[in-house]
Amino acid sequence: MTAYTDFTSDFPARCLELLDRASGVASVNGLEITLLLMTASASLLVPFERLKPDTDHSSHPFGDNRRFGAAAEKLAELMKESFVGSVLCPDTESSWRLAKNVKSVDGDLDCWLPDVLLKPLNKQRAVKSTLTLVRNAFAHGSIYTIGDPIKELIFVKEVTVQHSDKTWKRIGFEVLSVSYGDFQRFIRAWVMFLGQPNVWELRLAA
Repeated sequence: MTAYTDFTSDFPARCLELLDRASGVASVNGLEITLLLMTASASLLVPFERLKPDTDHSSHPFGDNRRFGAAAEKLAELMKESFVGSVLCPDTESSWRLAKNVKSVDGDLDCWLPDVLLKPLNKQRAVKSTLTLVRNAFAHGSIYTIGDPIKELIFVKEVTVQHSDKTWKRIGFEVLSVSYGDFQRFIRAWVMFLGQPNVWELRLAA
């Protein structure tokens, strides 16, 4: 059991390797979506949280965004790009669809999804908005699947506004859907993106 070089590129790379190594067994047992979601949640959440910029009220205690400054800067640049057409979603005709201003997601999926108008992602929507939505859905357990066998994944993010008294109020939800195949390609692209910089060069430069 070798030690991780880091948790911003080495850890997600090992998650992807595990996905590949276990895919045959998972498929035979009907667990390929479970394996993908396990891989995706870990390989997305950990490096995302450790590399994101500090804010006035929030910063990661490990300081990876400063130790691996080049990687953090590269991620910040990617966040500004349009998601559709980026390295994370190069296919402009992909299955990614979004619904904004969804008033309720109460109950089972069949209770509210039929009333949700999912549209292809706006080609101007930034990587940051899409990545943050998926990250929040994993962090808060707001995920669903469609079909049996499963063909589509659903991610839900709560939308809130802050009032003058500093309290936050929910005003609705964003709902994102994507096919199993496109989501797997997205996770592979995400891990490959994280693995592009040489981690030792980053340490020397930080």
